[in-house]
Amino acid sequence: MRSGPGDRPVVLVAEPQALPGMWLEDVLAEAGCAVRGPYGTSAEAARCLDETPPDFAVVSIDLNHGSGFPLACALRRKGIPFALISGNARVPRAFSDVPQFDRLFEARAMVSTVTAGCAVAGGTRACPMPDRRPAGAPFALDQCPTACRA
Repeated sequence: MRSGPGDRPVVLVAEPQALPGMWLEDVLAEAGCAVRGPYGTSAEAARCLDETPPDFAVVSIDLNHGSGFPLACALRRKGIPFALISGNARVPRAFSDVPQFDRLFEARAMVSTVTAGCAVAGGTRACPMPDRRPAGAPFALDQCPTACRA
């Protein structure tokens, strides 16, 4: 498991709303995590994946300027476990193996999910895209296959 300052797990937060994002940041920091974000778009959050990848990510599926599913696909390609905050939105079957939270959830439930996910980094199902493009070809966030879209 990678770790942040002081050997704390690093958790990426992609949440477009300020108050829920700050609340998540506080909850995770109090649980001993180093938090990156909150990021409001998939593109902002994805940029940090190429630096030092996080141990876990919490992704709202309704981000600014589009869906959080492209970010979820990028996390999957990198083997980074994540949870989705879906609210009432439909989540594609491609993400049925991912922990999902409604908009209203208890802090301890999220902390438990993050803790469990950090312990099994790389355990998520593989993204189908690497086999559908030439080796080494760049991958844009808008290239997610139909199976992974809402």
